[in-house]
Amino acid sequence: MKNDAIVKSIQSLLTEYKQLSPLSPSYKEDVESLRYLLLQSIRQYDIPLSKRHVSERAFNRWNDLTSQCIKDCHYRDKVICDRLTGSKKYDLFKGASGTGCPTTLTTKSTFLFREMFHEDHVIPVSVILEELKKIKNTTIGENDIKALLNEMHLCVLLKEEDRNIGRTCGRKTIDFPLIISSVYNDKGINLYPKPLSLI
Repeated sequence: MKNDAIVKSIQSLLTEYKQLSPLSPSYKEDVESLRYLLLQSIRQYDIPLSKRHVSERAFNRWNDLTSQCIKDCHYRDKVICDRLTGSKKYDLFKGASGTGCPTTLTTKSTFLFREMFHEDHVIPVSVILEELKKIKNTTIGENDIKALLNEMHLCVLLKEEDRNIGRTCGRKTIDFPLIISSVYNDKGINLYPKPLSLI
């Protein structure tokens, strides 16, 4: 239901976007506003667990720290270190900081998911939008939109892995295996062999 509403929203925004006239005095502002709304709508699309992944290092770290299920935790969720024996230092990241702050965790410690882990849109949302804008049909169909949104993949990485691969501007394709090979593997990041749907 949620995804159907998002597809309809994108369909409406995209139709409006394609109808903008460069001769309009507010053209530049309208383009920027609609682009922003489209990107936010795409980000809200619920990517199925079969297309959600985790790096091997992130998966091993998770299992060292907690008995919680990794596929159920996101962004601001609290991670409880109930599997950690003794005390150990890990880097925790605040906001967009490029480096983590060494923090001692024990079996009673908690931290926010986003302080150690990052959910990466393997195929950037901006690339999905560019592909959506290429749809030439006069009437932009829901199936066309769904087909592109279903190309999206999400991957849980350690924050330090995310910082290592850098920003997404170098990813210009919707070819998932190519990005994993040329971006992830090139930086020594390997995916756990099963998607989150099978973990």
